[in-house]
Amino acid sequence: MTSTQAHAPRPDAPLVTLIRPPGAETFRVGTSTLVPPLGLAYIAGTVEAAGYRVQVIDALSSGPTTHTRYFQGYLVGLPLAEVAARVAPEARCVGITCMFTHEWPMVVQLIRLIRERRPELPIVVGGEHVTAMPEFSLATSQADVLVLGEGEETARALFDALLQGGSLADVAGIAYRRDGAIVVNPRRNRSTALEAIPRPAWRHFDLEAYHRHRFIGGVYSTYLTVPMLATRGCPYQCTYCSSPNMWTTKWVPRDPRDVADEIEGYVRDYGARNFPFYDLTAVIKKEWIVAFCKEIIGRGLRISWQMASGTRSEAIDGEVAHLLKQSGMINMAYAPESGSEQTRQYIKKRMHSDRLYASIAAAAEADLSVAAYLVVGFPHDGRQEMRETIAFLAEIARRGVNDLGSGYYMALPGTQLFRTLYENGKVVIDREYFRHILNGLAIYPAATYSDHFGRPELFYWRLRFIAAFYGSRLRVLGARKVLAAFFESVGSGSHHSKLQTALRVSLKNGLATLRLALSGSRWISPEEEAAMFAPWDAIYRQIRRQRLGSGVDETPPLDSRELHRRNYVDVLRPDHGTARTLALQGVADAPGA
Repeated sequence: MTSTQAHAPRPDAPLVTLIRPPGAETFRVGTSTLVPPLGLAYIAGTVEAAGYRVQVIDALSSGPTTHTRYFQGYLVGLPLAEVAARVAPEARCVGITCMFTHEWPMVVQLIRLIRERRPELPIVVGGEHVTAMPEFSLATSQADVLVLGEGEETARALFDALLQGGSLADVAGIAYRRDGAIVVNPRRNRSTALEAIPRPAWRHFDLEAYHRHRFIGGVYSTYLTVPMLATRGCPYQCTYCSSPNMWTTKWVPRDPRDVADEIEGYVRDYGARNFPFYDLTAVIKKEWIVAFCKEIIGRGLRISWQMASGTRSEAIDGEVAHLLKQSGMINMAYAPESGSEQTRQYIKKRMHSDRLYASIAAAAEADLSVAAYLVVGFPHDGRQEMRETIAFLAEIARRGVNDLGSGYYMALPGTQLFRTLYENGKVVIDREYFRHILNGLAIYPAATYSDHFGRPELFYWRLRFIAAFYGSRLRVLGARKVLAAFFESVGSGSHHSKLQTALRVSLKNGLATLRLALSGSRWISPEEEAAMFAPWDAIYRQIRRQRLGSGVDETPPLDSRELHRRNYVDVLRPDHGTARTLALQGVADAPGA
């Protein structure tokens, strides 16, 4: 199957409408989070392969210059009412993607608008947020069904059931409504035959619009960009990460030749030349990454590719680094998250400084552009951990890391840390909770979950981190090279580092945020917003009590430093493997539900 091979459903086949809602942005320093929707493109390909017709409504690429005020940031894309109006009259089902928790309030409103126009239409939502909070997501919206975890096989079985009269009770990996209650089915086993999954149906998406407006992840390229996924899952259990809940800890790589075939198809069919990889942990096995690089080199593909999401360091030595460079790698990122070995132990980040230093040295010697990601304000971090991080940042800058990406700790649902913080009363599911996730990369923190620092102190330490890293880079490179990179960031040519792209993105986002704060239209009125959020924490607390009572959840350690002693897979097993029904009180009266 080629990358653009079209399935040809019958003209009278049922039509499924798939929606990518507007993207949410705010003033922050980082590369763009507005990117082509890889997950939805995979679902579109799967739905077509199942014999259904597909309509895609991509609000972002259809309205790339339309901004609507959203919390302290803004939405980019078609107004929600227009998205709802574009659902085809003959549509038999609607599927909406919701990857990020800060998008959920907006998705709740979009669902309400669709429901007003088409009360009979089944509405399905999938993505990382609803997987982390399935009962809450159904209780606070008018969605009918949620797809939990890896989506392709579940979506196919679900649409067959909805459109051909099957039973939802027989579909693994979903949550749905039945007789006023919420039903959660056991999860579906992860797919291991990745080559059998239909390729993303990019013909339904305006990739040129994404390129024109620089809505791509990683560093900017003048060449057309298509996102890629070469592996699925991650074998680790970092306490701040929702991957174990979303994907389990099964890491499954594709055949390197199949990945190269897909890239070659995009070069041929679209003229694409830049490929950000969104794998959670792409480089684990040396033999896999070596084989992939040799496929790209052997085919003579003149491309650039990036590891936009960060990777592990263990498999990157001198041989691998030079193959990465030779195959067209232009940017990669490590994600140590902290410079403190103690913190990395507490958060289950199995990465040691000495091995990381060796990998950085190999990458620098091969002339790769390398970034590092850092989280500011883990709950247990004190002054000692902060001082260790400052020394660590100066050291990795000296050894060859080019860019630093930093953001404040966010209490993401579906993570071990979230459970402990909620149990401690430090998380309240209200407007400020969703706002703090949208602003996780903002310059000043929107919230703090630290046992030691308030928001002003977290801001102070972040400035110290930035000064330590870029001060060290300045001493290594000299002022001329640093200033040249800064001014190049405002130009139109391809960038070579994340800093160049981040500076341009932050300038654009800052101006848009300021303009909308002064005179922008809102996504909903302040009164509607207050009414929406008012019952949400009570709803979540009711769900939490029922989950604890049924044995689906267990009470976590109250000390976040103890989480590394617990196997999160064992904690999640009852949740993923248990069929359950919850009858909630007062949910029907909640706005949006």
